[in-house]
Amino acid sequence: MKAKFIIVDDEPLARKLIAAHASKIEKLELVGECGNAIDAANLLRTKSVDLIFLDIQMPEMNGFQFVSTLKNPPAIILTTAFRNYAPEAFDHEVIDYLLKPVSFERFLKSVNKFFDSQIGGSVVTDKHQGDRFVLIKADRKIHKINEDEIFYFESMDNYVKVHVKDQVLITHENISTLEEKLSNPPFVRIHRSFIVNLKWVNTISGEGIEINKKALPFGRTFKKSALNQLSIGRLK
Repeated sequence: MKAKFIIVDDEPLARKLIAAHASKIEKLELVGECGNAIDAANLLRTKSVDLIFLDIQMPEMNGFQFVSTLKNPPAIILTTAFRNYAPEAFDHEVIDYLLKPVSFERFLKSVNKFFDSQIGGSVVTDKHQGDRFVLIKADRKIHKINEDEIFYFESMDNYVKVHVKDQVLITHENISTLEEKLSNPPFVRIHRSFIVNLKWVNTISGEGIEINKKALPFGRTFKKSALNQLSIGRLK
């Protein structure tokens, strides 16, 4: 699966160079370019993004200020012409710090750091020796969660909330991608925004289900399939 990225830089030539480097790497997919942080913030509301190549010095809002506005930022690789920002850069837990003009060799090294940090993606299942658990990449950590402890997944713009017994984790992943990786059963897609664990379903109606005291609706596209998997396909 390709990692989706955007380039945020007020210099068109700098954006062009990063895009050219990235075009040589099959696992990267460019989904947008922005000349300032405000446009980037708007783009992130509509696009699922795994990585940002981010300039520091930009008009209206610099790169550090932009990162500080993001509640759950994607991975960040900074691009700048100035060396003196390095200490502050790593205070923001960025993947890497690239000095302009960026050579392809240095770019590739940085991208490899990014892929190494992903540890196989945000969510995978493992049924080794009968154990079933999910690995959730959130808060720059990998959380190993038993499938039985997950109530449901909730899609929220460019991230997904994972509702677990004692916490809520946020991962930058597309809910349809998660659906492909999760065991079915117990996980069932009931709506474009929800995947639920059948174990925790309390009540079912023609409108939706209740799980952990939370009412979740059926989506028109998913209702028939969900009801069939819930073994009550005749409920209207």
